[in-house]
Amino acid sequence: MTPEELEDEGARPAPPSYPAITRAERAHGRRLAAIHDMYRAELDGVQRLLVHVRAAQADPSLVAPAVAGTALARNMAQFGTACGRDCALLQNHHDIEEQWMFPALAERGGSALAPVIRRLKAEHEVIHRLIGALHEAAQALVADRGPAALDLCTERFAALDRAIRSHFGYEERALEEPLGALRVPI
Repeated sequence: MTPEELEDEGARPAPPSYPAITRAERAHGRRLAAIHDMYRAELDGVQRLLVHVRAAQADPSLVAPAVAGTALARNMAQFGTACGRDCALLQNHHDIEEQWMFPALAERGGSALAPVIRRLKAEHEVIHRLIGALHEAAQALVADRGPAALDLCTERFAALDRAIRSHFGYEERALEEPLGALRVPI
């Protein structure tokens, strides 16, 4: 799957409907969005830093540690991936989903949720590749503080930012009802 395919709303399977879901169950399902909000805030911080670097208000050498310091990179680093602390957190988040939450949803939701879960796992793979590409660009920016290196870093960040926000939106919409109705802990 490419980043462009990840963002294709028409290709994303719809989850089953749970017409008898209660308000409490729906509220439980919305807890995933609260977790995602932490990652969104980190992305906003990296975006602000890139704007400051472009305006010569911050040193380009700050970008690599900022990317590596996010929860996203931390998750990936803990599991032996290419980037630092922030990538590690997202990897950990995805590992929790894939190793614990998705199997529980698959078991309790049956074949109706299978296409959604497959799609979410495929999107996780794309996001991990994009995090690695951003980490490489941020490291290159440390060595070469020129405009081309900054442009590449900014471009890779923009691709990751679009993909993550699109993925989180889909995941939240697709799993809000199943998480609550099927009583899958978050």
